[in-house]
Amino acid sequence: MRTGTMMTAAAVVLAGLCVCPTHAQTARSSALTCGIRQYASHSDDSESPFGKGDLSYFLAYEYHEARAYWQVGVSYTPHATATSMVTNVESVTTPQVRLIFEEGMLIMGIGVLKHYIQQGDANHWSDLYWELEAGFQTSASASLGIRAVAYYTFREWGDIGDFDTSQLELGLEVSYRF
Repeated sequence: MRTGTMMTAAAVVLAGLCVCPTHAQTARSSALTCGIRQYASHSDDSESPFGKGDLSYFLAYEYHEARAYWQVGVSYTPHATATSMVTNVESVTTPQVRLIFEEGMLIMGIGVLKHYIQQGDANHWSDLYWELEAGFQTSASASLGIRAVAYYTFREWGDIGDFDTSQLELGLEVSYRF
C-alpha cells in the first residue's frame, strides 16, 4: 500500500474520532444493516470486476454516536459479469469500512474498500479504492430504518474531479438499531 493512501486512511479515522464525541451523555447505539447494491460500468477502471447492472449483497455492523457512525461490513457478488480487462470472475467479496454523517434524513459518507476476486485458480485482491456516498434515510419504526444511497467510487484522490453521473452506483439498505 502506498504511503499517500495510508496517510489518507489514517486522516479519515482521526477525523471520525474527533467528530464522534465520547462523553457519557452521547446517545450511542449499534445497528445491523443488510442491503443490495447495483454496480455501474467503469470503462476507465481496469481492475473493476463488475459490469453494468451487477448486484452485490451487503451485511454490516454500525456503531452510532451523535451525528456520525462507523459502518464495517462485507458485500458479496455471486455472479459478476466481468469486464474486458477482468475475465472469468466467479464471485467477488468486498470488505469495507465507512464513516457516515447523518443530519435528519440526509446521509453522506466516505469509505475504503478492497475486492477479493475469485477467478478459478487465479484468486487475488484488488488495490484499495475509495467511495463517496450520499443518500436519504427514513425510519419504519423506532428500531428499523431504510436508506437509499448513491455511491461514487474512485481509485486516486486526483481522479475525484473526473466525476461522471453514469458511474454512480445505487443501493438500498435496511438497518436494525439496538
